[in-house]
Amino acid sequence: MEAAQRFLNVSEAAGFLGVSAASLRKWSDDGLVPVYRTPGGQRRYAPGDLEDFLASMRQPSGARPAIPRYGRNAGSTTG
Repeated sequence: MEAAQRFLNVSEAAGFLGVSAASLRKWSDDGLVPVYRTPGGQRRYAPGDLEDFLASMRQPSGARPAIPRYGRNAGSTTG
């Protein structure tokens, strides 16, 4: 019998990735990170999906979708 897959909530998944919960929500809304919804509408993330996302971010920039920049320096080319 297979063990039930453990899904992470937003806070746990953000900690796993080392980002803010707001960034993770935005990336999920933009379709960059797979997200599952509970019947109550809460977000849940599979650890394997998060590992795949991290691996994709380690690829050269031409091989992955660009993550849009937000905030004060969003339009800056100096970063």
